[in-house]
Amino acid sequence: MQPPKQPTGRPRETRVDAAIRDAVRELVPRVGYAGLTMDAIAAKAGIGKAAIYRRHTSRGELVFSVLVHGRKSQPLPDTGTLTGDLTALANLILGIFSDPVTAAATPGLLADLQQQPDIAARFQETFIAEERAQITALLERAHQRGELPTPADPALVHAAVLGTAYAWLFLLAQPPTPGLASRIAALAEAAARGD
Repeated sequence: MQPPKQPTGRPRETRVDAAIRDAVRELVPRVGYAGLTMDAIAAKAGIGKAAIYRRHTSRGELVFSVLVHGRKSQPLPDTGTLTGDLTALANLILGIFSDPVTAAATPGLLADLQQQPDIAARFQETFIAEERAQITALLERAHQRGELPTPADPALVHAAVLGTAYAWLFLLAQPPTPGLASRIAALAEAAARGD
């Protein structure tokens, strides 16, 4: 009997991955996305820059990995009403955008995505697709309950919630005030009803 075959290549060091992730999460709120460099990440993580480049081809890919793949998915509750479900969705998105690392990195990362189509595609396939699936499900529930006379467009409702939250927090630089989620939900509900 032959011994089990050893995997080829060097095994991935989870300690190094964790050090890189922690360094990004600590540095981004302090220096912003634009000020984040591979040299600073390597120094903070206590590793060589080559270890980062073996894992990530660019700063955008690295930050995307930390923000999107490092984020635990939060399923939306079924509140029993379209208004409640959209408010829960708005609260979820506002919570993600209010995270200090996400808040410091999102505008710059989204700008970089325009130049990095492979990362932009993965962003669509992960973060956006996950949210769109949740929105599709909540709109189908609302239609089945009779709250929506016709099926709503999930992309339009998604844009109403995501775009409004993004514009409020990043473009207008306003804080997430009490009741903001319910006001965003009202805009999204109007979009769902075609008002």
